[in-house]
Amino acid sequence: MTDSKTLPGSKTLPDTGPRTLAVVDPERARPHTVVFGVVRLACGPWVGRPDLRTAFFEGYGRELTDKEERSLRCLAALDAASAISWGVPHHDPEGGRATLARLERGDAA
Repeated sequence: MTDSKTLPGSKTLPDTGPRTLAVVDPERARPHTVVFGVVRLACGPWVGRPDLRTAFFEGYGRELTDKEERSLRCLAALDAASAISWGVPHHDPEGGRATLARLERGDAA
């Protein structure tokens, strides 16, 4: 499931112990691909920081499969288009444009 809560400024809930379920903002939650939750990391904090990507996947327990890597690039392109469409009227389209430029150069998403 994904809930779009990897955005800057998102809040996390305090740990209330085992066997506790917390549901926040369920109207945005939906089934999605495994890599969907990685898109914002790959297009944000991981840019220029391969050490962060490596640390993440060491903790995750495996690297992405070839199919997941292709999906990540496609989802990154969709995320970039969304960022540009939001960014133009808000005078902040550069994040999406930077992602598209990296994808055009063949850099990792």
